[in-house]
Amino acid sequence: MTDRRAFVLAGALAAFAPQCVLGQARPAKIGLLSPRPLEQSAYAPSIVRRLGELGYRNLHYRSADGVPDRYPLLVEELVEQRCDIFFALEGEQPLRALRAARVHAPVVFLAADYDPVERGAISTMRTPDGNRTGVFIPQTLLAVRRMQFMRDVVPEGRNFLLMADIYSRGQVQAMRRAAESMRLDLTVVEFVKRPYDYAGAIDAGLKAEVEALITLSSPAFLADAAMLGALAAQRRLPSAGDAAGLAEAGFLLSLGADSRRVGERVAEIGARVLKGARTSEIPVEQADQFQLVVNAAAARALGKSLPEPVMARADRVIS
Repeated sequence: MTDRRAFVLAGALAAFAPQCVLGQARPAKIGLLSPRPLEQSAYAPSIVRRLGELGYRNLHYRSADGVPDRYPLLVEELVEQRCDIFFALEGEQPLRALRAARVHAPVVFLAADYDPVERGAISTMRTPDGNRTGVFIPQTLLAVRRMQFMRDVVPEGRNFLLMADIYSRGQVQAMRRAAESMRLDLTVVEFVKRPYDYAGAIDAGLKAEVEALITLSSPAFLADAAMLGALAAQRRLPSAGDAAGLAEAGFLLSLGADSRRVGERVAEIGARVLKGARTSEIPVEQADQFQLVVNAAAARALGKSLPEPVMARADRVIS
């Protein structure tokens, strides 16, 4: 089946020579399972590009288009393709679907919004068990740091609006604890079903006298960046998110992992497995390269002065 959710990327990578898999004579067949289409993903393009640079071109990409119920069927399609390795990207649902199907091929995950140890995907980061290894992004720590930055930007703020959804609800309790230690109140909105009513949530937050908005890590929030940025500007609400796309869309700032480098590391781990390394021999890596993007134009529009410590730490300033 070839459509927006499922397509073979061989044409885009035809210039690269095929690579043998685990000592076999045929090219490796690679399955990638993602919550959203390739062109909408923050990480998948870097993974695909790096795999191509490493000589792997027989790629089968499946996107759930934000509908978790589609994963079992997508896994079935990839299993029928007899993939030699699977990549479970971004959310926990792709990995969970692969585990439920009891696939025997190695799995490389990108845990972009969950802790693989806390969620039981692996027992330890150093020696992952089963057939799984990958890269973990410490989103809870990053979310707390974003809240600290927003407190610097809005020092008078005492009540922040926090948006979570099915992808990021596991981070909420840690955010509540951090807010308590900072003497902040959180007005929490947890979205369940798409499309999310962002306008209603923001308006309800403003009635509760929130003074800033923080979004947790979610592919849905990034996909809706333009809408969220426009609403934050219209409601004059200083906002912070995890992806540069949110800052580019009008949020005051974003703090998140370097998506290009994370994608490259995921691809490189997969290449090691395809060359014969066991997943248990490859420790799960924790992303350690982050980007703070500050939107100075959005700050001026809101009449906010960005503190020097925030500006000094910015990796990129949108002027």
